[in-house]
Amino acid sequence: MTRLALLSTLLLAFHAPGARAQHPAVQAAIDAVNIDSLILDLRQLDGEAPIDLGNGPQSIVSRNKNQPGNPLAADWLQLRMQQLGFEPTLQVFSGGTGENIIAEKPGALHPERKVIICGHYDAMPGGPVAAPAADDDGSGTVAVLEAMRVLRDITFENTLVFALWDEEEQGKLGSIYYAGVAAASDVEITGVVNMDAIAYDGDGDGLMRIHTKNIANSIAIKDSALMVNSTYGLNLNTAINLPGATYSDHASFWNENYGAILVIEDFDNDGNPHYHTTTDLVEYLDQPYFQGLARLSIGTAAVLAKPYASVPNAVVASGATESGAYAWPSPTHGPVRVARTRTDRPATVQLVDPLGRVVEEQRLGSGQRLLDLDLSARVPGTYEVRVLDATGVGCVRVMRLP
Repeated sequence: MTRLALLSTLLLAFHAPGARAQHPAVQAAIDAVNIDSLILDLRQLDGEAPIDLGNGPQSIVSRNKNQPGNPLAADWLQLRMQQLGFEPTLQVFSGGTGENIIAEKPGALHPERKVIICGHYDAMPGGPVAAPAADDDGSGTVAVLEAMRVLRDITFENTLVFALWDEEEQGKLGSIYYAGVAAASDVEITGVVNMDAIAYDGDGDGLMRIHTKNIANSIAIKDSALMVNSTYGLNLNTAINLPGATYSDHASFWNENYGAILVIEDFDNDGNPHYHTTTDLVEYLDQPYFQGLARLSIGTAAVLAKPYASVPNAVVASGATESGAYAWPSPTHGPVRVARTRTDRPATVQLVDPLGRVVEEQRLGSGQRLLDLDLSARVPGTYEVRVLDATGVGCVRVMRLP
């Protein structure tokens, strides 16, 4: 096998299902998910550490809907989102008593297409007692904050919605309201990743569950999560619930025919004994397990949102190439000119579609520098142009506009 053929084979393997590091931006975001960051936020949310909204230290004793800690938690969560560089909004429902907290990162290509990563911030038990709810669902709530932290500097094709629901414990009221309004307004929601209790592993087997259902693209979202688990080196012990349970906020989107999954600990067979009690505290959580489920959820949302590269003339992937790859214009509605800087040897030019498939291949002979491609008949999205020669591989991304 020639060196060029070997390089082609390796590149195809790199982009095949199950290969590691399918997209460097997704890998970087997954790797950036930090357990210390998660726990720092969680200890403040569950009342184990004080918060400061500018008027001195205070504690969130209970996030139960009928306790003063619920709006206090909402204020603190909005502050944290602002500190992370977002402008959250409140969606008020239940006659003014419920408050969903929503922040968006608009997509660069399809801002109308929304991918939601979410959890619920309200808590149990009720009454004038502590409701720390570190696992249910403080874990999912702070994982949404962590998603905002690690994804904020990545440009995506689709809009990312970071949502924290209120009144889940009263019957999923917050998410029901949001999904109903979205459906009535024909909002295009392309996927929902709901995290509810993602940090308890009492028997130490590492098992977690993904709940899905044959509604809209829910099965495909589950498949994306499994791909993230294998492709990006997480290798979590996963079980699939099909059809999934309807006891959490993902079901609100199923009811409106939107695709959604639930990421959850093994609630079926290894339930948290501190669930809905005053002792649902950080000390009983499995922190590496928590980090793994947060990484899976955040990585899945990133894949669904589709990282977008708008730099038209930069080499963005390598090998030991001495032949720079350039392509312009980007974005484009069709015509693309490809150039290389070194022309003293033959090269192969490959066009790779948004799914990682080589869909076109042409040759450049010795002395040839330029080649023209036409993307006008291809689906919109981010394509990769590769120039392979005996020294390595030069790559550049091109955006095909609708």
